[in-house]
Amino acid sequence: MKRLFIIVSMCSALMLGSCLENSSQSNKTNGGGTTTTTTDDGGSKNNNKDQKNSFHSNNGKFSINFLAIPDGPTRTEEKNLAGMVEVFTYTQDVSANSKYVVLYKDYPVGVITDSNTEDKLKLEARAFVKGFGGATFGNTVDERLNGNKGISFTGTLNDTIKLSMRSFFVGKRYYQFGTISTNGEISDKDTKKFISSFELD
Repeated sequence: MKRLFIIVSMCSALMLGSCLENSSQSNKTNGGGTTTTTTDDGGSKNNNKDQKNSFHSNNGKFSINFLAIPDGPTRTEEKNLAGMVEVFTYTQDVSANSKYVVLYKDYPVGVITDSNTEDKLKLEARAFVKGFGGATFGNTVDERLNGNKGISFTGTLNDTIKLSMRSFFVGKRYYQFGTISTNGEISDKDTKKFISSFELD
């Protein structure tokens, strides 16, 4: 079980369907075309008391109410049908097996269009859940953020791990944020509060 949780932690950082197969190589280039390094994109604690969110990412162009300064961002080069895409992931651990997650990545110009946004959102969601090996994909709900198309989605693994996420495309940029909760360590109430605090610059 301990090994499973370690792998899940890696998958949440890499967001790759092939993560389980390549977990021993997560810190160097692997056969799936991923490279992971720690970077600093200018994220900082928000000390402005007039703004409700505790964390702001300058390069990510978002703010969200993390409980404290999160780890990251972790930079991953993800190879998909659009080519190589950089993924930036922030995580905050509640325990070794539960965490808050925010990631973003930019697709090449022209790949994301108004007509294919919904399909791309669902493909991203299913790939994320699939990355947990054996996880069951749940329902999706259409969402909107400042007029941008998005979805909420869930996944479960072995009735112990629950994935609760929301995602959007803002132009060519993909955002995904939510929680990975084991044995109810992050409540549905806290998950909803975290997800609903996300704001774009």
